[in-house]
Amino acid sequence: MHAFEKPDFEYDVALSEELERIRDHQDHRKIPSATDTNLIIATWNLTNFGLQKREDVHLELMAEIVKPFDVVAIQEVADNVDHLHSLVLKLGNDWDAIYTDTAGNRERLGYLFNRKRVTPTGLAAELAMRGYERQRIVIEDITEEFEGFNRNPYIMSFKAGQFEFNLVNIHLYWTSFALRLLEVKALSKWAKSRVNKLFPPNNDIILIGDFNMPKVREGDEIFDLLTQYGLQVPKYNTELVGTNLAGDKHYDEIAFFPSRTGEDFTNRMGVYDFDKVLFPDLWKEGEKDNSKFFKYVRYFIADHRPLWIEFSRRHV
Repeated sequence: MHAFEKPDFEYDVALSEELERIRDHQDHRKIPSATDTNLIIATWNLTNFGLQKREDVHLELMAEIVKPFDVVAIQEVADNVDHLHSLVLKLGNDWDAIYTDTAGNRERLGYLFNRKRVTPTGLAAELAMRGYERQRIVIEDITEEFEGFNRNPYIMSFKAGQFEFNLVNIHLYWTSFALRLLEVKALSKWAKSRVNKLFPPNNDIILIGDFNMPKVREGDEIFDLLTQYGLQVPKYNTELVGTNLAGDKHYDEIAFFPSRTGEDFTNRMGVYDFDKVLFPDLWKEGEKDNSKFFKYVRYFIADHRPLWIEFSRRHV
């Protein structure tokens, strides 16, 4: 992991006003309120979290962004987890975190979850493929061999009501497109092989995280490989809002099998573009050149936006 350059200017955050803007924009983006019948899952790449020197006020803002969700798959957590522990404290007594050791790019994957809303059911494991499984991951015209995931996907099972689900937290390889494609094929093929098994992970398998996929549409090579074995990648309700700060890429995704998890999907899913409302005076100060604003947001908050999805809880 390589930290972004720290902004070379001071900025006084008006915390109460910023928190109010976050809440108002969550309503504007129609993020559902928590009820006895719904479940809200999200993914957020926290951007060198624990490496960049965020201040207490920034962690307060990040906690407020996370609070509407029941469980959040997080990526880019550094070796130093002090900020992660601080974030959990700011979320409140009902929240907890679980995370991996560092892997490729010195990065941890993890989950933030509200214990009042979801219950871990026991499975927490990294997805590592055996030698003969890796040898079967081949793509025509790609000469590189699949030697395993750069960052092993992190599987964790939860229960909400009668809805039991297996989240597979992903951060696909960035610097080699060929290796990223091999990782995608390995994931989609693995998910297909597990979905009908007797034991977990099975049934409701949800791939979630930073896929580094530019577009959610047929013809995108990552999208085509991801859906090759039957996975569905729903379109956002905020269709024109990407998950990067520029808003023009759909790097972060959620995928599941329509024959299983599709029956619980409420057709509500969107990007929370918090950057549209934070620090308005800093944005205004930039006038035509908003480089100061973007430098500040990507360093002290994140350069990705959360993506959320709503499911229904099963009741008997």
